[in-house]
Amino acid sequence: MLRFYTYKIPFQTPFSISGAVYEFREGVIVEFDHEGILAFGEIAPLPGFSDFSLDQVISVLQLNKEALENALIKSEFPQFFYVLSQIHNIPSLKFGLDTLYHDYLAKQKGISLAEYLFPELSTTKIPSNAVLSLKDVRLSLHSARKMIQDGFNTLKVKVGSNFEKEFHLLNALRSEHPSVKIRVDCNQSWKFDEAVSNLSQLEPLNIEYCEEPLISNEIHQLSLLKKQTSIKLAADETIRNKKDVQMLSVQNGFDVFILKPMMIGSFSEIYVTKQQANSHYIDMVFTTSLESKIGRIITAILAQGWGTKKYAHGLATGSLLSYDLNDGNEMNSGSYVIPDKPGIGIDLNYKYLKEIK
Repeated sequence: MLRFYTYKIPFQTPFSISGAVYEFREGVIVEFDHEGILAFGEIAPLPGFSDFSLDQVISVLQLNKEALENALIKSEFPQFFYVLSQIHNIPSLKFGLDTLYHDYLAKQKGISLAEYLFPELSTTKIPSNAVLSLKDVRLSLHSARKMIQDGFNTLKVKVGSNFEKEFHLLNALRSEHPSVKIRVDCNQSWKFDEAVSNLSQLEPLNIEYCEEPLISNEIHQLSLLKKQTSIKLAADETIRNKKDVQMLSVQNGFDVFILKPMMIGSFSEIYVTKQQANSHYIDMVFTTSLESKIGRIITAILAQGWGTKKYAHGLATGSLLSYDLNDGNEMNSGSYVIPDKPGIGIDLNYKYLKEIK
């Protein structure tokens, strides 16, 4: 039996990314119940980033429900998935259905999805960064101490509104925590000359990398900016699909790609994207799309297998939600802990789900 459910979970506090304000996260959970196995996937296009809406995803699922269910029952999913992907090239849809299929296969074998996908890996912990919002110096340093006490060794500091104030905080943060890794996220807020000046001032602080330094209409100057700073540059919002990765790899403007699997598509497409970046010596950091726990688990598993070991990944986003579809603890000492149970390793709380008939 194949079922679809929607969820709509408010964030603890509304926040803004690239000009879009997010008050809640919504998506679809796909569930396949067959021969005593219950498998799951999550489809959650991110408004403001994805080219397709949740309503479009739901329409495709409803239209193809019977055919999809038959393909899963008859072990013909790969063939059906290929055809569906050619007709409906929706990355989040492909990501969610591929998750459902591989969760089912892993549970058939009685092993975790991490072991099924990456049998050579032994660890189930992936280092994650914490996100430090800019407040006054005293409050920000207090928050940083708490994050470090919780085991986070990498802090991402949001900058881009008042550099003088932000520089003062970063100086204080580095002085108090000389061994902590610090990365900054500008969210495309600096003009080229500002970026050159600001990055020059930040260089003595041993900044791990700077995400999205340039305003959108000056991104073409990234290669030039890269030559004028020793701080590595990272792409986040600039990557909205796998074609962006191909284009940016060739342009050689970034040292690091921040990859949201939900934005890329199937597992095979994510792997090819990773290989594309590797071929240009670009490190791949995985981050969630702020989705529910199913999506976060898959993102963590892919980070474990295909992500760089050099940097922490963006996995500690569950605390941003007011509640979730599973209440189990996923963070431990600054690392995301992948469940050591068959498949994705969690059960769902159906209280927050509404079935699509």
